[in-house]
Amino acid sequence: MLKPENVFTPRASDVNESMYIDRGDLESDLEKGLRSGMHLMIYGESGSGKTWLYKRVLKKLNIKVYIANLANASRLKSINAEFENLIKREQLPKKTGFTESKKGQLGIPATANAELSHQNQYMIGEMEPFEAYLSHIREVAGQEKAVLVLDNLEAIWSDSNLLSELANVITLLDDERYAFYKVTILIVGVPGDLRKYYQKTQNLATVANRIRELPEVSRMTIEQCAKLIHTGFISLLKYEIDDYNKVSSHISWVTDRLPQRIHEYCWELAILGEENQGKIESSQLNRADQLWLKRSLASNYTVVESMMNERDTKVGRRNQTLYSLGLVEKEEFKWSDVEEILRREFPDSTQGLALNLPQILSGLSASEHKTPIIKRSPKGDSYCFSDPKYRMCLRAMLRKVSDSDSVDKLPISDV
Repeated sequence: MLKPENVFTPRASDVNESMYIDRGDLESDLEKGLRSGMHLMIYGESGSGKTWLYKRVLKKLNIKVYIANLANASRLKSINAEFENLIKREQLPKKTGFTESKKGQLGIPATANAELSHQNQYMIGEMEPFEAYLSHIREVAGQEKAVLVLDNLEAIWSDSNLLSELANVITLLDDERYAFYKVTILIVGVPGDLRKYYQKTQNLATVANRIRELPEVSRMTIEQCAKLIHTGFISLLKYEIDDYNKVSSHISWVTDRLPQRIHEYCWELAILGEENQGKIESSQLNRADQLWLKRSLASNYTVVESMMNERDTKVGRRNQTLYSLGLVEKEEFKWSDVEEILRREFPDSTQGLALNLPQILSGLSASEHKTPIIKRSPKGDSYCFSDPKYRMCLRAMLRKVSDSDSVDKLPISDV
């Protein structure tokens, strides 16, 4: 019998095939990109399913995958140092040298009517780390297609030196010495539009001409989220759910339909169901919210809690604003969007009053906060969440008090 940890696997690096939900257009875009001859970039918020997506597609196409972690490059202060690390980890330095056989069909320029064939003897030290690793990839992959993934782009996003080094790596991909190995580069990370960083530098043309950005990997559709929930609880775990629509809608809402967050939340709920003889009751959702907040969003909870009004505040306008922010669906929103929600949700305490939402939102995004929950958008005329987890936290954490226009928080101190 399957256990919750076999079904809901939020931290699994390998694709959980039984729980993978097809993401048609995104998979198709990646497949087409791999046929384009360009190097690729795939991006999306943390937890959006980027890793499972590219691993599933590359496996389907029988493409060999090799991964360099840019977080490790950040720690080592060099992308080349990460390539060296990979070479050492795979014990390549144990060779004192190697013989490489080159033929024209592998990409070395040759005359049209003759096949170029010769052998070169190399010492490991003669080849710099990037080329040495590409050589290793080609040696292992043979004639099969190969992709080198540069994962966790966000780890070097604020380091101009590492980004310059990345630009140099991209530039080298067209050099015949490096192009010879026919390895496609796939850059993966949270930030999108790599070109923006380079637009004021000499590297703009380099990036624009060599990297193809794929559409953002974002939240699942309502239908995809519902399928994931049904597959996990009903098809695999065989649980009974007293009000499936209510449970499914709540999970979709609080997790903002981000795959990793859905898996986290469903694991908590599945454990509760296991303790209840395989039955999930909608009354357990509050407890699941508490457990999920405590174990997955504790730091976000603390930040939101610090921004709330004291309990004895007469109106609690800031609490109402925080609650309303949780109901915002747009990625970028204006103060007028929040005010519309606030007046709808709290009609008795807002009727005929000026709410001064611009000032309240400005305060929530102020730089005086160590970790503001919202920030100004790049255009400056609207806001966005500083981290998507804050929207989820607000949804799971805050509750309207019955028969009142006040807002209270779901406690997690006793979890």
